[in-house]
Amino acid sequence: MGIPAVPTPPHGGRERQAGRILGVDLGTRRVGLALTDSLHVISSPFTTIPMSSEDALAERLLQICSEHDVRTVVIGLPMSADGSEGPGCIRARRLAGILASSGIRAELQDESWSSRDAEKILRDMGKTRRAAKEKIDAIAASLILRDFLEASSLT
Repeated sequence: MGIPAVPTPPHGGRERQAGRILGVDLGTRRVGLALTDSLHVISSPFTTIPMSSEDALAERLLQICSEHDVRTVVIGLPMSADGSEGPGCIRARRLAGILASSGIRAELQDESWSSRDAEKILRDMGKTRRAAKEKIDAIAASLILRDFLEASSLT
C-alpha cells in the first residue's frame, strides 16, 4: 500500500506560480521531502534522504529542484510549544538562505505537530513507527507543504 497523497483546497483564483513546490521536514538524521503536482493542488510524500551536512543537503535539494521543475522550497520551521525558536529554526533559516542565494524561492512554514500527525496517519494505516520511520518524515513534509498551500490559498 502506498503513502496517501494529502489533498489541498483550490487556490481561490489567485495566480499560480510556475513549477512545482518542494516541502522539507528537516531532521537531524533524516530529511523528509514532498512535492506538489504542477497545479499546486496536491502534496504527496516524495522521499527521505539522510542528513549529513547543511551544504550537502542544499546541494541535493538544488539537484532535486532542477530534476523536478521545483521553483519554491517550503521548509518546516520547528517552533517550540511556547512559540520560541530553537536550534532547529536556526538550521531551517540557514538552509532557506542558502537556497535563496541560489535562486530558489525559499519559504518557512510552521511545522508544529507535523511529525506527530504523520505518525497518526501511519498508525491508522496499520503501520508501526519502527516499521515506517522513514515514511514518517516524507509524510510530515507533505503535511507541512499542505499547510503552506492552504495558507497561501487564503490570501
